[in-house]
Amino acid sequence: MDSDVVLTAPNVIRLFVTDIDGCLAEPYAPFDMAHLGRLIDRTTEGGRFGEVPDVPAVSICSGRAYPYVEAMSQLLGCRVPVLFESGAGMFDLETATCMWHPKATPDVQRQVDRVRGFMEGLVEGTGMSMDYAKVMQAALVGTDPDELHDAARAIATWVSRHAPDFETFTTHVSIDVVPRWLTKREGLAWLAEHVDVGLHEMAYIGDTNGDIGALKTVGLSFAPENAVPEVKDVVMHVTPSRYAPSVVEAYELVLAHNRNIQQAGSPS
Repeated sequence: MDSDVVLTAPNVIRLFVTDIDGCLAEPYAPFDMAHLGRLIDRTTEGGRFGEVPDVPAVSICSGRAYPYVEAMSQLLGCRVPVLFESGAGMFDLETATCMWHPKATPDVQRQVDRVRGFMEGLVEGTGMSMDYAKVMQAALVGTDPDELHDAARAIATWVSRHAPDFETFTTHVSIDVVPRWLTKREGLAWLAEHVDVGLHEMAYIGDTNGDIGALKTVGLSFAPENAVPEVKDVVMHVTPSRYAPSVVEAYELVLAHNRNIQQAGSPS
């Protein structure tokens, strides 16, 4: 960690939230268990809010589907609810409960199904495939950059004409079409309300264009070195490391920030 980094949020950060793909893990690559182990130690230490002064609790906000996010929350031992499908759904490991955002209505699901129908036509005869685990997003995955580029362009054009209430987000291995009112920004606001924490008391680390709205709303924002340029342009700090090491580094910076505030407010 760079000890010379000074973060500028005026308040203590109570909740540290991380994306999965591009942050906790490199998509479709083995987990970096050495660094995830360090974060697990911090998650255990942070627990729920206020159990350890100045140590933020840990949560997840990912575009991934419920089963994967549930598994990652169990791996990390999160004691605060986590968000899946970019915040359309929330899972609480401690109570084993899952819920959908109030705006995730049957009508929205019908609109998603319509978008999914168009995307299914694009994957035929390609190396891409649909991600049918997602409910409130239409998503496909692939590993061929040219196929993904062409599909993203076709999808964005179709969405703008036929589903203007949706947004298209991309990574180097996926394309997600998400309702504008069910993005990560709205997801973090829902989580903040659910656990009674202000958005200014949150930190978030993300790496793709689907994270930008969320990164702009929190008290401290981070991006790993592997983030896309438009994300690096909006965050407060870009770590020199990639994937899981970047999350550990960002968490340690938040911890140092909290302790600096405590020391500044302590009587001499």
